This record gives sequence, C-alpha cells and structure tokens, in this order.
Amino acid sequence: MNLSLDKKTLDKSFNYIISPEISEFRRFTPKLKIGVLASGKGTNFQELINLSKKRELDIDIKVLITNKDDAGCIRRAESVQIPYKIIRGKDFSQKELFELEIINTLNKFDVELIVMAGWMKIVTPFFINKFKNKIINIHPSLLPAYKGGTAINDSILNGSKITGCSVHFVEEEVDSGSLIMQAALSIRDDDDIESLSKRIQILEHKILPQSISHAGFLIRSNFMENY
Repeated sequence: MNLSLDKKTLDKSFNYIISPEISEFRRFTPKLKIGVLASGKGTNFQELINLSKKRELDIDIKVLITNKDDAGCIRRAESVQIPYKIIRGKDFSQKELFELEIINTLNKFDVELIVMAGWMKIVTPFFINKFKNKIINIHPSLLPAYKGGTAINDSILNGSKITGCSVHFVEEEVDSGSLIMQAALSIRDDDDIESLSKRIQILEHKILPQSISHAGFLIRSNFMENY
C-alpha cells in the first residue's frame, strides 16, 4: 500500500479539531536545535525531516537516538545523513547509566529541545531534571485520558466516542505535564486499532511540528520558568 497516497485520502475523509489553532510556525535564527528519541518506524520523525528540508520549520535535527537495532527511524536518518545512535537499555546494568549515555549524547550535539516521537521507554526524574522543561512527547490519546502504551486499543475497548492525540511537556508522572496542543477526532463504530491509528497518525503529523515551534519559542524567549 502506498502510505503517502493513503494518508492524503484519509486526510480528506474525516473531520477533526485542533486546539489551540496556530496558523504558522515560529521563525528561529539560528535554527532550533532538536534531538529526536524514537523507537519505531519514525513517521513523525520523517515529517520533521520533510518540513526542515522544505524550510517550513526552522529546526536543525542534530541527532536521532533509538533503543532498537531494527527501528525504521534509522533508515530515515541515514537517508538524509542525520547522525544517529543506538543506545540499548539492556547494555547497561542500571537505568541511570542508560539514561546518562543518552544525556551525554544530547549534550554532545548541543540540543535545545528533546522530542520524544514514539519513544517507548519511560524516563526517570534523573533524565527529566537534566533537561527540565525542554522535553516534549506526543501521545495517541486526549490526555489525561488513556495514558500508557495501549491508549488506542483502550479507547476502542472502553467505547469512547472521541479520541485523538496530545503533545505535552514531560514531567515525572507518565504521560503528564503541561499540554501544548491536542487534536480530536471521532471513533467510528467499525474502527479497529489499525484504522484508528492511521487517522490519529495524520493528526500527530499536524500537531507535533506546531508544538515544537511553540516549545522552541518558549525556550528561546526564556518564558519557560513562568509557563
């Protein structure tokens, strides 16, 4: 199946709401330096690559970090020569050492904002406090509903009528922290995990770049302490 064509078709076939509505990206000079943490296919990562290449979003993707040897995001990084590093939790005797390796890598690339785009590892206060208010995460539900790794399936099983996705600043509690942006859509009677996931993914591609733009503005403007 041609995923790009499928995405265009799906995008026209359902209604959604995004809040807050942001009409354009913030401009950054120099470009906002971001590090991406991803564990899977990397479709959100690809969207950021595309927007950067088209000069629509002023970001410099300094590094990709993944914890999976076979993660699809690696091929996406290689295709555009973005540095990447595979850091496996199993290679470290303690989680703090695992996170320290990630921290050192992000610092090496002088990253301003960390974007968790399908990062399937829970981070500890040790990690969060090293980058306080500089980590954002995208999650496939309307938080605070359906936290955790089975959010899409949970929304179907519980008979929810509406779901969506959220981008938030990362705090110590899993899938918590101040919300930046959310997108909502209806759950259809015949939806399964695959069909609903595809529509949510389209919305993720819309709100993650906007959220990066907003978070970057807060960081660059030194507003974060009062946010």
